Amino acid sequence: MQPQRERVKLSKDRNWWRVLPVLGALGLIGLMLVLTFMPSTLDEAHVEASAVALLGSATPSIQPSPTLIAAPFPAWQPEQSAPPIQVLPADPGEFRLATIEPAFTSVPTKDLHDAELLPTIVPVIQQPTTTIPAATLGLQTPTPLPTLTAQATPVGQTHSYAIIVRADTEQYQLVRVAATGFVPIATVDEYAASFMALLPEQQTLLLPRNQSLFAIDIKTGQPRWSMQLLPKNQYEHKAMLTIDQTGSGVYVLDQSSVDASWAWSHHTIQDAQLLAGPSSLTLPGHSHIMTSDGKIWGIEEDKLFQFDPITMAKRDVGALNKNEIVGDGTQPFLGVFRAPTTLSLIDWASGNEQQVALNPPFQGNLLSAMFSHNQQTLVVKSMISSDDPRVDDRYFSSVYNLRTGQLLGISEFDSLSSIYPGITADQWFISSFDWEREQRLVSRWNVATNSLTEVVPASVWGDHRIAWLGEIAGPAINLANSEYQAAVTPLPTMVPMYDQPNLPTIQPPSIQPVAIFGDRLGLDLRLQRLSSDQTLEVLVEEGARLFERYNQPPLVLQHPKLTTWQLLDPVSQQIVEWKFEKILNDESFIDSMLAPNYQSMVVVGQDMRSNDQFIGASQLLQINTQTGEWNVLADSRTWPELKWAKPLAWQGDSIYFLQTSKNPQPLWRVQLGPPFQAEKIAEIPAIVANIPDVSNAILARVYVAPNQRWLIYPLAAANKTMLLRVLDLVKQQSHDIALPLLPLAADALSFSPEGNSFAFMLPTADGSSAPALYQLEQQRWYQLDSGAYSESSESPFLWSPDGRWLLLDFGNIVREQRLGVYNAQQPSLVFSTKRDPLKKPVALYNDGKTLLAQHLWQPSLEQLSWDGQALQIDWRISEDVGLSEEIYYVYPR
Repeated sequence: MQPQRERVKLSKDRNWWRVLPVLGALGLIGLMLVLTFMPSTLDEAHVEASAVALLGSATPSIQPSPTLIAAPFPAWQPEQSAPPIQVLPADPGEFRLATIEPAFTSVPTKDLHDAELLPTIVPVIQQPTTTIPAATLGLQTPTPLPTLTAQATPVGQTHSYAIIVRADTEQYQLVRVAATGFVPIATVDEYAASFMALLPEQQTLLLPRNQSLFAIDIKTGQPRWSMQLLPKNQYEHKAMLTIDQTGSGVYVLDQSSVDASWAWSHHTIQDAQLLAGPSSLTLPGHSHIMTSDGKIWGIEEDKLFQFDPITMAKRDVGALNKNEIVGDGTQPFLGVFRAPTTLSLIDWASGNEQQVALNPPFQGNLLSAMFSHNQQTLVVKSMISSDDPRVDDRYFSSVYNLRTGQLLGISEFDSLSSIYPGITADQWFISSFDWEREQRLVSRWNVATNSLTEVVPASVWGDHRIAWLGEIAGPAINLANSEYQAAVTPLPTMVPMYDQPNLPTIQPPSIQPVAIFGDRLGLDLRLQRLSSDQTLEVLVEEGARLFERYNQPPLVLQHPKLTTWQLLDPVSQQIVEWKFEKILNDESFIDSMLAPNYQSMVVVGQDMRSNDQFIGASQLLQINTQTGEWNVLADSRTWPELKWAKPLAWQGDSIYFLQTSKNPQPLWRVQLGPPFQAEKIAEIPAIVANIPDVSNAILARVYVAPNQRWLIYPLAAANKTMLLRVLDLVKQQSHDIALPLLPLAADALSFSPEGNSFAFMLPTADGSSAPALYQLEQQRWYQLDSGAYSESSESPFLWSPDGRWLLLDFGNIVREQRLGVYNAQQPSLVFSTKRDPLKKPVALYNDGKTLLAQHLWQPSLEQLSWDGQALQIDWRISEDVGLSEEIYYVYPR
């Protein structure tokens, strides 16, 4: 008989404690299951949503989320909240702090020997942003487009005009086009097509002559006023003018060919009374158009922007598919292509925007587009390319109704044809060249009937070229004063570099060495010393490797004999020499490394000694650079990964190696001993990101600070962001810097010579970049300038040898010839000054106010000093050092 089982009642039975072991076992099993199937905290970088938004990533998280590799050291624990980004002022003076709240984001990291996860601090990179008004982005009540009437204006009320380039004089001449020939009006400067206004109603002509703007009374032929323009040459002559909304004033925007600066002003047409300005501007971007409210529209980095020359405010107005702005600024709308075959019409006065889909789409690739005068129609020039070299490309002009987007007419022309709007929406002028008859043809294209009518017989045009052609309503323009038909002085021609006279030499006060230059001839490194008496002395003819030192001349590795090696100080000419028992080729020293105190060197070589215990194919050699003694530390038998390992940094008795044969790449910490120990402390992915909407894989780089204290490498995080992981090899700690996902060039981080900070073009929330300084130990960003800039293939940063001063060359990140010098220890702007576009800064002295500059066209080197107001030339010498050669050392002043 089975004993009866009793049900346990915890609330009444005195033996309830007997079930505790059973419950504990069940709970433990459940916990193990949860831990087994629960997603790891390392599976995704938990970056705060606010930080991601600030970095301008509106894209959803990549699926699957990237795995964040653990840090080899414990994360740095802050004692207080991190400081905000400090924005340096544009002028010397007190700092001004950006209103940014400090924020931290915990990112899981761990030591390989510690199961406990420790938080890593990710400084939030936050920048002030400009809010785009909703009127710009949203579709409000649209401004109605004019109705397409296509009614021809009576012939007596319209006249055709042209700017022709006369075949006999090469002068640009404004003429009225008559049925039998040309009626000369005035000879003008060659940029007149974009810098003139024919105003019959105001009885005024605005024309450029001899680099002056003239307002001419049509009735009397006398000048109302004239205004001197900024200097121009045949290659740089940008200028534009726009009649204001009242019709009684004119906005003038003029650029200098000397320093690329712009001048903006607003005048009355009648007597040139100054209404606003003049203002000196630095305009970003290209394709500028000035509207009748005086604002300037342009394109930068595939984005449309509006610039107010009075407030100096720049406002982004969205991305573009085609880098072109349609319109002349006096019409109610500007047109842009945000999609391949859809035109966006922007009412520049209100900010309203509406879309017009072109139906059917034009053929081929868009070349250009143009409105009719009344903006009832749009003509699109496009090209169909042929892959067959025997078949020519085809060019089309397609006319669309801007109210409906419907195609009205299409015509095929040759590649050199030009099209200009007539007075009505269905009339266009076509200028082409008949190659068989060798004559110019100018026709009126009637879109409604798709017919061409000859405007003037080809014999009248002759060999004259056409710079502009147009049709204007009103009485015929005839100037009683024929003096305006006199020839103008041609714009200056830039003298080729090889024809320019040499710059005069300015002798230095004494003869002294200036700098050591170096370049490679094949595998050999050659170093030359330039002195102020213009002599060049070869210091090293066949160097194998160069080791830079902080605030000292570099050391040069030489290989004078098969088994003999030398380390040379090119300034003191001191040499340390050592010999190997076997031949070691130069390639073995490519990845050699000098200790931070410069007293020892390691290199991975072959079996170099026959009477020791090391017989592995790859061996780690340590060389005493003071005595020349050397010994073998390890070989590939004791540490098999040595054959693929590359030394990165050296701190104390530890050397850090990167093994490049695997992905992810192991990071090794090697204790030199004795005993010798190799320990893998981290794994670094070889590819940061490879996602569908990134055209190329973003490859990882490991950056090493010059003092070998800091290792920095990128890791992918969520929402198209990444982290720069910073390893402090002295304190054995780590921290992370959050950035948007972007490829980093080899010189993206411009380290200070002492190695505790770096300069960087920091991505901002609006998609541009700002020059910034990051202090590694303080973990603090300093934004050096509040402007928005583009990145460049050439670094804009230049450090003084002691790392105290940082020069920022704005000419590398924007078309602005300006230099700024900053105190990098206590970040502040020391001075800012204009830069000669022909002089490239190549070195900054330790005093922070003296620099060396090379002339871009002539072999000369100048020393420039800041006197509190401007850079002054101390001396100029000729030198035969090419611009491709690098300066490795500047002798102290």
